[in-house]
Amino acid sequence: MEPAFGEVNQLGGVFVNGRPLPNAIRLRIVELAQLGIRPCDISRQLRVSHGCVSKILARYNETGSILPGAIGGSKPRVTTPTVVKHIRTYKQRDPGIFAWEIRDRLLADGVCDKFNLPSVSSISRILRNKIGNLSQQSQYESGKQASHPQPTIPYNHLYSYPTSKVPTPPGMPTLPGHMAMHRIWPSSHSVTDILGIR
Repeated sequence: MEPAFGEVNQLGGVFVNGRPLPNAIRLRIVELAQLGIRPCDISRQLRVSHGCVSKILARYNETGSILPGAIGGSKPRVTTPTVVKHIRTYKQRDPGIFAWEIRDRLLADGVCDKFNLPSVSSISRILRNKIGNLSQQSQYESGKQASHPQPTIPYNHLYSYPTSKVPTPPGMPTLPGHMAMHRIWPSSHSVTDILGIR
């Protein structure tokens, strides 16, 4: 039989689904943790799910408060134009910077505090959607400005044959230089030898 005031969890504790734990229990969770008791033992002792204990302790470590967060509503916007501008600057200075490094810098430089710091996924989304790939863009720009001449590869540069200038017989058309090359060493095979013509 289900009690009228809430539900019973697997540990036998009573809770109201979707509502935060009473502050007295939240405070007791933090006190027990400060005494060095493991979260799994706190969970069994107070009959509160392990996930709930972990969440309350994580929130306490992050904010220093045992009070629950607001239920529902929208979170404050963290990707303000100022934050986006700083992300763009970090990316331009170091195109290979990672999103988690940008997050650390936003905190270290005082652009954000731990309450309004964007997540790594938010920073990645800003880089992808609002800033684009600056590293490719800057490489393209530097390539355009430098405009280095392309190296020319000479004909048959790998196998240069020693040639001797043989005068063209009368009546033969004059061919371009690379086609009129004659080898000065004798070939061990001739066309007649290969075809078997004697």
